[in-house]
Amino acid sequence: MPTIIVPTDFSKNATAALRYAISLSKQIKADLVVFHCSHISPYALAAATSEEQMTRLLKDDEMHKLEKLEEQVTKAYKFAEIDKIPTSIKYIVEINPFLVERTIEIAKEHDAGLIIMGTHGATGITKFFFGSNTSIMISKSDVPVLAIPETYKYADLNNIVFASDLENISFELNQVIPFAEATKSKITVLYLDYGINADERKINRANEVINNIAYKKIKLEKQKATIEISMVGQVKKYIGSDKPDCLVMFTRERSLWDRLFFKGSKTEDMSTSISIPLLSFKKS
Repeated sequence: MPTIIVPTDFSKNATAALRYAISLSKQIKADLVVFHCSHISPYALAAATSEEQMTRLLKDDEMHKLEKLEEQVTKAYKFAEIDKIPTSIKYIVEINPFLVERTIEIAKEHDAGLIIMGTHGATGITKFFFGSNTSIMISKSDVPVLAIPETYKYADLNNIVFASDLENISFELNQVIPFAEATKSKITVLYLDYGINADERKINRANEVINNIAYKKIKLEKQKATIEISMVGQVKKYIGSDKPDCLVMFTRERSLWDRLFFKGSKTEDMSTSISIPLLSFKKS
């Protein structure tokens, strides 16, 4: 994981994500790229009387946002009680209406292993039609996304819970293990057991996969499940008892039709409803 991308809009939840990213980058010795997707008022542009004046307005806005970005980073490092800001940190400010798509492009341009974003949840009509930028990022990004609750305070990663249906356990563990190795964390693979006969075969197969993996800090744990409680609710119940430092889940991209008329992604729903960081990967 050589590089972490942190998009920010200077909000409280973005600041929480930046603080987390700074502490995590120190723990795993990763570089940071901090990105602000700028939006300048169309009224300000419309007031420009020439192309030259418009260019100057755009340049002034970029410089102002860059100063604001550097100030936010300086304060975040001070909050983390780190005296020296690494010279390797990169600042990017662009005027671009497509925050999610551009963040993913920047992550790929820098060969990033992780995108870290803040989340404060979305409810009601806003969530139904649009969701949060973080949940959309989770849905779209091929680069893993780590969603940080606004009120979460950083703690070194030691204990990761990976909620899995065990269908593609070998592929999924191959994605999760490098993150666990970088943080020296143990992995608990959480399987919700609904008492179906086929479950035992999946569990035996998953244990065989785990036993043959070189990384030995992995265990499989079953939790009795019931259809009367949502999957999100049952995972949250386990989190409440185990107290992990991070939850891992896999998701798949959904169409606009899915978003409007069908039940949302469990991973996206989880990102707005739990009190610990959620690390999401794209399904195979």
